[in-house]
Amino acid sequence: MSELKNSFINEIIDIIITEVSKDETKKKINTYILEPSFTYIFDRLYPYIIITSIIFLLILIMVIITIIILVRNNKY
Repeated sequence: MSELKNSFINEIIDIIITEVSKDETKKKINTYILEPSFTYIFDRLYPYIIITSIIFLLILIMVIITIIILVRNNKY
């Protein structure tokens, strides 16, 4: 019984792999699953990406200002 089950599962997996390997199926998966998913994820993350970028930029500016202040104070 177990061998029959394993054989059946292997056949199903082979059929799925064959179907997914076809160009038409790849295009459908890309068009109807992957692209909408990535678009949705990006739309949801976009505000956080912008906020993180702004924070990074502010920190960079603060570091540069700190270095300038330290260099000026060190000269005198």
